[in-house]
Amino acid sequence: MTGRKDLFTELDEKVQGEISFGDLSKISFQGRGDVMIKQKNGDHAFISNVYYVPDMKKNILSLGQLLEKGYHISLQNMKLTITDARGKLITRVQMTKNMMFPLAIHHDTPRCLTAIINDKDWMWYLKYGHLNFESLKQLESKKMVKGLPNIHHPNEMCESCVLSKQHRNSFGKEANWKATMPLELIHTDVCGPLTPVSNGQNQYFLTFIDDYSRKTWVYFLKKKSEVFGYFKELKTLVEKQSGYYIKTLRSDQGGELMRIRELYQGICCMFQLGQ
Repeated sequence: MTGRKDLFTELDEKVQGEISFGDLSKISFQGRGDVMIKQKNGDHAFISNVYYVPDMKKNILSLGQLLEKGYHISLQNMKLTITDARGKLITRVQMTKNMMFPLAIHHDTPRCLTAIINDKDWMWYLKYGHLNFESLKQLESKKMVKGLPNIHHPNEMCESCVLSKQHRNSFGKEANWKATMPLELIHTDVCGPLTPVSNGQNQYFLTFIDDYSRKTWVYFLKKKSEVFGYFKELKTLVEKQSGYYIKTLRSDQGGELMRIRELYQGICCMFQLGQ
């Protein structure tokens, strides 16, 4: 809950009502929406379903809602510790004399919004994972998404997208050969963490592409440590269905993919690493 209307990136003022406290007092809220915050590592995240309470002087963050969203709460040695589903430390706060845990949260705007926090076009752009504006306009014009407003293409550029499209050095000669049978060569990669997270609280996606048939498998992950489990699942599935065996797995040098290499190297398949 917050009394600052300027913190909201999206606010539905049609949602109104009262909130009851433990001392039986009540306070009115005049909207509900999303607040964007800047994490210590520079990433941005959304806090959803935040109530706008004009009479509030301080912001209140519900530990119960954090638990529902998959965060872990620990109260030990007069300290509150919050970690995400991957075990990554979000914050650690010392209890004050009045037995409260004051949490410093930085409200910020990603650069690609160019300080236009109330621009709905950019907000939908972010929520759909940086989907290009022409595709967003098609979703709206064809009525494929309920509640999606009329999207206009802004003049600003998204800094993150510009950086991601920079030229990358090509792979070495080892990467030039093509597979001549199913599962002879599988390409794999992990993307993430993504912000905001999906409705299922997933922050990553893992892809496997068969070089021969171009058939693709996509898995959605809450944490990168799930990569190895999904590889074992895929390996069992495709080898049983096709009658072929995975011979070569090509990937970058990501930590979780390197773990697959360590466990399977020399046993069932070869590994190629991108430069």
